[in-house]
Amino acid sequence: MTQGGTWDVEFYEDENGREPCRDWIEDLSREKRLALETALECVLAERGLDVVRTEFGKPLGQGLYEFRLRWSAAEVARKAGVVLAGQVSETEAILLRVFFCTSGSRIILLLSGYDKAKDATDRRQDREIAEARKLLRAHREAEKRAKARARRRNG
Repeated sequence: MTQGGTWDVEFYEDENGREPCRDWIEDLSREKRLALETALECVLAERGLDVVRTEFGKPLGQGLYEFRLRWSAAEVARKAGVVLAGQVSETEAILLRVFFCTSGSRIILLLSGYDKAKDATDRRQDREIAEARKLLRAHREAEKRAKARARRRNG
């Protein structure tokens, strides 16, 4: 997805080729999608795991992290010291969560996300974290299988 920053930001893909986080992002409103894409490029790709030391991130344990967004694209750009081309209307409340892990060296893997503004309950948050943990386990299992196949081929 993004390259050129300190970290590459990529989407987790399941065994059926589905990318849960990309699917979710594509269903967001234009304003929310622009805010999130700006934040992913200007903040997450630049800071990587250091994002958890800022208001944008939170470690959830066992290699799972939460990227938190409550600002418009213009506000994110200002915080990151970036100038956006064109003006964007700011009419929606933005409260997005993206769950991610690392993969390999300097890769952020986006697992899933949800719009907390639509349902800010703890129950919903717990459900979303549980789903992200399932995707993280599936990713790790796929990595193990790929490494085992590579060892058999090379060994």
